[in-house]
Amino acid sequence: MNQRQDLTSAVMQRERSRNRIRLVTVTVGAAALATAGVVAYQLPGPAHTTAGSGTATPAAQPRAASQQAGDDGQGDGGTAVAPSGTSGQAAAHATSGSS
Repeated sequence: MNQRQDLTSAVMQRERSRNRIRLVTVTVGAAALATAGVVAYQLPGPAHTTAGSGTATPAAQPRAASQQAGDDGQGDGGTAVAPSGTSGQAAAHATSGSS
């Protein structure tokens, strides 16, 4: 009978240990989730928003950047100066030769 009691005692000790490990795991997981929530709450919002319909809104450019000096916007079709960093031509699109 002594051997049976040892076995029963070992099984009970194992169950207590498993329950303790489970409790620690749940506690650490809950603390990590709470920490992640606090960090996410403290993060700043997005720097810009996108249009919901899939169209992008153009960036605002100063009016003076698109006009030459002395041009009042109602000239005789003179050329406009593109802002620095932009090209006066539209971007080329690559197409497949087979389609």
